[in-house]
Amino acid sequence: MEELPVADASALFAEIPARIGAPVLSAMLPPAAARVLRALTEAQILALLTAAGTQTAVSMLRHMPDPARSRLIVGLPTVSALASRVLLGFPEDSIGAWIDPEVIALPPGTRVAEALERIRHGQETEIERIMVVDAERRLTGEVTLEALLHASEMVTIATLMRPTIATLAAMMPIAAAAELTSWERTSMLPVVDHDGHLIGVLRQSVVVRALHDRTRQAHTGSAETAAGILGSSYWGVISGLAGATLALLPQVERVLPEDQ
Repeated sequence: MEELPVADASALFAEIPARIGAPVLSAMLPPAAARVLRALTEAQILALLTAAGTQTAVSMLRHMPDPARSRLIVGLPTVSALASRVLLGFPEDSIGAWIDPEVIALPPGTRVAEALERIRHGQETEIERIMVVDAERRLTGEVTLEALLHASEMVTIATLMRPTIATLAAMMPIAAAAELTSWERTSMLPVVDHDGHLIGVLRQSVVVRALHDRTRQAHTGSAETAAGILGSSYWGVISGLAGATLALLPQVERVLPEDQ
C-alpha cells in the first residue's frame, strides 16, 4: 500500500468500510498514511481516524497540514478530539506523543463494586489495572484487575492499592523508554506531566512499534525522518537527565539513569 500511487491507494480505501480500512492504514508508516488520507473526503478521513483509535489517529494527524488538521480534530468524537489536542502538543519522539489516554483513574475512596461497574461500562481496552489518583489527578498508586475481582465489593480500592512500579515523564524520549528495566515486570507504565498529573499510560507494545516505525522511516530516506535522526543525538545527551526530572510521588519508584 505504501508503494502504490496515492490515487490508487486512496481509491481502495474509499471503497471499503472504515472498520476494515483502519487496521490497514494503522500498519502503514504515518507519513504514507497521511498522504493517502489527504486524497479522501473529510467524511471518509474522519471515519478512518475514529475507527483507528486516538493514538494511531494522532500519528497520522501530525503529518496533515493545517487548517485541514484542525478541522479534522473538531470533527472527531469529543473525547478523541480532546485527547488528540493533548498528544499533538508533545514532540513526536517523546513518550507523551505515544501514550494511551484512555485509562481508568479513580479516587482512593471508590468502592470495589463502583470500580468494577466503571470497567464494565467503559470504552477502554486492554485493562490490566486501574490507576488511583487524588482530587487533583496526581497518581498515588494502582490496583490490579485481579485484586478487584477477588475483593469484597464494599471495600475501597485504597485497601487494595499498591505503589506503581515506576512513572514516566511525558517529555522523556521514547528511545530511552525502550531501555527501562521496568518492562521486565509490567507491560504498561503510567505517564505524568511536569506537575505529576496522570495523563495516560505507555504500553511496551507501543514502544516497540514506535521504534520499528522510526527504523522503517529511516530506510525510506524521508526528509521527515532525517530530521528526527539528527535530533536523536540531542536526545541522547539529555536522556541521562530524564530520571532526575520525573515528577514522582511518595511510594513511587524513581526511574534512574542507570535503569535505562
